[in-house]
Amino acid sequence: MNIVQKYGGCYLKNMEDLSAIASHLAQSRENSDSLVLVTAAMQEIAEAMSARAASLETEIGSDKLDAMFSAAEKQTAALMAAALEREGLRAAVIEDIKGTSLSEVEVFAGKHELEIGRIEKALQEGVIPVVAGFQGIGKYGAEDVQGRYGAAATAVAIAAGLGCDCQLYGNTKGIYTREPAEEGSVIEKISYEEAMELIMLGESDLESRAIELAKAFGVEVYVGPAMEEEKSGGTYIMDRSLIVQEAAVTGLTVSDDIVVYTLKGLPTDGDRIAELFELLSDLSVNIDMISQQTCSEHSCAVSFSCSKDKISEIDQAFEVNQRLRELEIYKQDNLSLVSLVGVGMASHVGVAGRVFSVLAQHAIHHYNITTSEISISVAIDSSQKAAAVVSLSEAFGL
Repeated sequence: MNIVQKYGGCYLKNMEDLSAIASHLAQSRENSDSLVLVTAAMQEIAEAMSARAASLETEIGSDKLDAMFSAAEKQTAALMAAALEREGLRAAVIEDIKGTSLSEVEVFAGKHELEIGRIEKALQEGVIPVVAGFQGIGKYGAEDVQGRYGAAATAVAIAAGLGCDCQLYGNTKGIYTREPAEEGSVIEKISYEEAMELIMLGESDLESRAIELAKAFGVEVYVGPAMEEEKSGGTYIMDRSLIVQEAAVTGLTVSDDIVVYTLKGLPTDGDRIAELFELLSDLSVNIDMISQQTCSEHSCAVSFSCSKDKISEIDQAFEVNQRLRELEIYKQDNLSLVSLVGVGMASHVGVAGRVFSVLAQHAIHHYNITTSEISISVAIDSSQKAAAVVSLSEAFGL
């Protein structure tokens, strides 16, 4: 039986951690297991790389950052292979497995473009392939944890090629019913759709790209504490058809430092609205919610929310755009986005009514609202975040 395991984050800070992983694998591995190991960059190697880059005192392009951190992950993979051999296990470093980047092919058409022949050969020979995590699968820029991103996506892609399950061990120990994690309980099983929604709407550092690939290729993913034999303390992410009971709400997540812009007086012909969102796209603004209200037959108001760190760029762009600066523009900041997620929303009536009833009972004011088939998100004052989380969690048994 093949299995792919990825290690990174808090489990791979230094050489002591690396040695502990190798020792655990040597003690727990059965002869029947065929293990593929994917490593992110060891923290102390990555930090040393960051310090050297910072000493240049210049902006470094994402392609250079990718090259630097790819080298850091290759170093980590080589050290891990050496540590495994010290424990009496045969191991080999597999560096470049990328054929055509999965971001450039139609994954939902079933295409899989990784060169895993060397991995399969190593497994057949009883050797543990140790793969450097960063393979350029997907689009990763400097903002993505300083380039250290992509190991989970690599692990899932390999599992898809081998037709096996994948286990991800890093800073995320599972997916929880509510945030912060210590106040919620671990969700034992969750659908791909719910996991992606909670990741995108919240502040988890679990790679959404990894879950997208898992869904596309039907890879079951386990996210939980490392070096535990029972695998009972984390979350299994799987096809929703395998989950027997679907609750109306599976989890609650919060994203802080949100700002809401409202532009009034937009023509309803759509031309100015298209210009607005093209401008936001050019600024790389990740929009959380959009709503439109009709003001008159030919006029409407559009609201959108995004991260607070984009305020200065957006304000400057509005100021220099002749057609947009003529509008009435309102801005609300110091907001938090509270989101409830659950595939059961599609079959349970009254979820939205219950959400707004709970907020009203606790005098929690809400602003922008957005819904999907499996989620409801509301923007509220950050000062009322704790009250909203507690009251909604109690209402839905989270």
